[in-house]
Amino acid sequence: MLQLQIPNNIDVVVHDNWIQFKGPQGIIKKKKSANIQFIFEKNKNILWLVNADNNIKHFYIALLNKILIGVWKGYRLKLNIIGVGYKATITKNNLNLKIGFCHLINYIIPNDIKVKISTQKNLTLVILGNDFQRVTQVAAEIRALKPIEPYKGKGIKYTFEVVKRKEGKKTNV
Repeated sequence: MLQLQIPNNIDVVVHDNWIQFKGPQGIIKKKKSANIQFIFEKNKNILWLVNADNNIKHFYIALLNKILIGVWKGYRLKLNIIGVGYKATITKNNLNLKIGFCHLINYIIPNDIKVKISTQKNLTLVILGNDFQRVTQVAAEIRALKPIEPYKGKGIKYTFEVVKRKEGKKTNV
């Protein structure tokens, strides 16, 4: 049996087919496999994983840990938009990007994700949500609209991403 300590401000509901976590950042409900059982001790705030082999137990511990962090603190990813004249605006649930194409690119923001624009040093998109997979998926989709190019360094990149620059064309003068 493995245990998972649950923070005080998170409510857990265990049913036969699913488990639900409710916290300050929202609600996440996940299906569970038939060969694993959860027991929640409300007075001690401990969730026990019972009746499963080690691989499934450790997978579920990692998955539930990600869910707990999501409903407790939430997830945040930052994307830098680098380029002269590159702009971003948000209208309702649309992200409008001007990133070097002849037309404006519209990206529809999912309902469970929030996107904020920060213009401190560089133009930065901050993607917020309580589901780690959804936040990283939205960030990857936005980044795929204009990946960073290695010669001039223009495009959309993660803040932690390191771009290896290439040397340009040489002339024999």
